[in-house]
Amino acid sequence: MAVRVELEGRLGSEPSVREVNGRDFVELSVAVSQGYWSKTEDRWVDQGTIWYRVHPTSRRAGEEARLLHKGDAVVVAGTQSVEEFTRRDGTNGYAIKVNADAIYVSRIPKKADA
Repeated sequence: MAVRVELEGRLGSEPSVREVNGRDFVELSVAVSQGYWSKTEDRWVDQGTIWYRVHPTSRRAGEEARLLHKGDAVVVAGTQSVEEFTRRDGTNGYAIKVNADAIYVSRIPKKADA
């Protein structure tokens, strides 16, 4: 059974487009800020950022992804998986991947606007 997710975050870089066997593959790097509003402290408590590798799986999602730019706020819906990889220093790392069937522009304000 697949894990279905919907996340809201910002693009950490320009969309990456590469061609493999005559087909274009798009990858997005999406940062999702974690945290909560503390009523007792009357402030946002930051709990770090989680990075996702997003791969559009539908034609429409791929077309939407090409129109995005670094810093854009997005909502992504799709299935999540975890991939193991080897870092440059030889240690193992893990990447959270989302095969996205839908990507939308979000209206979350930038930190300067918040």
